[in-house]
Amino acid sequence: MESSPKIDVHTHYLTPAYVQALKDAGQFPGPDGLPFTPTWNPDDHLAFMEKNNISKSILSCSQRHLGREVTREVNVYAADLKLKYPSKFGFFASLPLPDIAGSLLEIDYALDELNADGFVLLSNFHGIYMGDPQLSPIYAKLQERRATVFVHPTAPCIARTCNHDVRSSAPLADAYMIPIMEYLFDSTRTFVDLLLSGTAAAHPDVNFIVPHCGSALPSLLDRMVVSSSWDSDGFVSTRGPIQPITASFVKELFAKQFYFDLAGVAMANQIHHMLRWVGTERFLYGSDVPWTPWAGAEKRLKEIEEELPKLFGEQEIRDICYGNALKLLAM
Repeated sequence: MESSPKIDVHTHYLTPAYVQALKDAGQFPGPDGLPFTPTWNPDDHLAFMEKNNISKSILSCSQRHLGREVTREVNVYAADLKLKYPSKFGFFASLPLPDIAGSLLEIDYALDELNADGFVLLSNFHGIYMGDPQLSPIYAKLQERRATVFVHPTAPCIARTCNHDVRSSAPLADAYMIPIMEYLFDSTRTFVDLLLSGTAAAHPDVNFIVPHCGSALPSLLDRMVVSSSWDSDGFVSTRGPIQPITASFVKELFAKQFYFDLAGVAMANQIHHMLRWVGTERFLYGSDVPWTPWAGAEKRLKEIEEELPKLFGEQEIRDICYGNALKLLAM
């Protein structure tokens, strides 16, 4: 098919302070077992966009927890880039979680002073997953601001004491890079927590972008629905009773608050499974550059452009690549 204009909602940037934070955390040559940290600059990113008919990129930082100082630095950098190239770049602001007080301040600052398009949250913050009651003040603020939240996976935290040490955070972490399996599992883990805890439903004005076309959610949603009804038989979470949910409830929630990006390897199987749960208006384009190298992202894009016409009409494809993000981000 002829290349459709695209808005890229899953794409990243790196600043010197961010790279130094990786080094200080011992995550070098790359985080989460990756053998590299990519070089990045705006010119290379703009060239990639021009070559692949990407109208706008919504940048975010990923993988690492950042303190208040580095968080502010990366957010100001992205805001300056958006100001310089308003038609080309937007950004999801980072938050210094698990610092609740600092994050509440940063939400208002990012929206009121930096003109952020939303926020990027990691799948967990030192073992605090997205349905954790500790995050209640954050969700109250996000609800107040009617914010969009893009979630990016990080290494799982089996115990709160792990401090995201790759050697202790996941089985087989020394054998296989964390992104191969654990990114998908940790994204799924945190969204199951978000759904079963009732957190998403309790904040109806917060929109969530799920990475990698739902990660492993399509394989678990049916089990999650059935398991939630076990509460009446004494199966409860450690936080208390689980609110039983139904497949129709999940579909309604997804249709109101959830979007699914196509970053990664989404076309062979995942998109087919997600279509049981959502319509085309909930899909968004994502490249994952530069953590997915530029050439690799172009291969994934070619797969998308070859497979989408087998499933959808021209207008639906335009919406997936461009229109859905345009509506979500009100650009």
